[in-house]
Amino acid sequence: MPDFLVLLQDSKIQLPIPQLRKVWAEAVHYVSGLKEDYSRLFQGQRAAMLSLLRYNTNLTKMKNTMVSASQQLEAKLRFFKQSIDIDLERYSDQMAYGISSEKMLRAWKEMEDKAVTCTKAGQISFLDEQIMELHTEIVELQRSPYARRQGDVMDQLEKRAIELYRQLKQRNSTPDNAYCDSTEMVKIIVQMVQSQDRVLKELFGHLSRLLGCKQKIIVLLPQIEMTVNRIKEADSSLMQMQAKRQREIWHLLKIACTQSSARSLGGSSIETSANSRTTGWPDKSLPQPLSSMLISKEKSRETCRKVIDENITYQKELSTVILAATVEQENSIMSMDWSWLQQ
Repeated sequence: MPDFLVLLQDSKIQLPIPQLRKVWAEAVHYVSGLKEDYSRLFQGQRAAMLSLLRYNTNLTKMKNTMVSASQQLEAKLRFFKQSIDIDLERYSDQMAYGISSEKMLRAWKEMEDKAVTCTKAGQISFLDEQIMELHTEIVELQRSPYARRQGDVMDQLEKRAIELYRQLKQRNSTPDNAYCDSTEMVKIIVQMVQSQDRVLKELFGHLSRLLGCKQKIIVLLPQIEMTVNRIKEADSSLMQMQAKRQREIWHLLKIACTQSSARSLGGSSIETSANSRTTGWPDKSLPQPLSSMLISKEKSRETCRKVIDENITYQKELSTVILAATVEQENSIMSMDWSWLQQ
């Protein structure tokens, strides 16, 4: 057991100066050790805070990614819902006289149900609330007084102990067989221990909150990652459904155009043959043959070429007239008497 601990039992005990120097040296070393312990613990607290802030930065980045993906999915779902509602409405309107496909209609209904599942994948309100609460707690920890060094009292006590020991060493005139008590040194030791207990208790509580926040982040990060993956899967599924529905619409349109063309060609051929048998002359109200349509198109093109050529000619003539007028105006200005300007 160190000799200076005997002083704590009785601070007024008288010891020879040489022995007192040794005991006080141990006391000073003990006081300095207590302050160093606190300093190391405070440095550990700072390292824990920096580590927490790094985790918090990663959490913020992942949260922003999650929110952005959720917003994009929400916009695509809104567009998908509006477009499929319009398609179903138009499909119902033309079923009586157009084309119908029960298989395609069932597929579109299934797409609507899958879109509801995609909506659930984009719900992030619960995670967002947890992250916001955690951010608030971290900000409070940063503003806490325990995040800053609280060892001023311990520094002062250490300086007092060193000063007492220095004064004891400078007492050269005192005989070695003189005795002295350790009341002041014991007071410093007691105050140092009490101060360290108080500060360490507060600092340990602060560290506990830091580690608690870090543990929450460690738990949240995989959840956010899984949510982002679900949103990406829902987005991909939604885009595939949209592409599939568009291909089906264009296929339906192709069938409708083919059937319409077939009916038009069939009706016109029957009507033309009937009129030819009855009158022997072609009817101008009926659709004209392809050759006549090509001839009329060639005539239109020739007319357009002539109009374009005439416009180019008129443009050249107008440019010539403007150029001549400009030259004439310049010559008339130069021929005027400007000598009065030099007077």
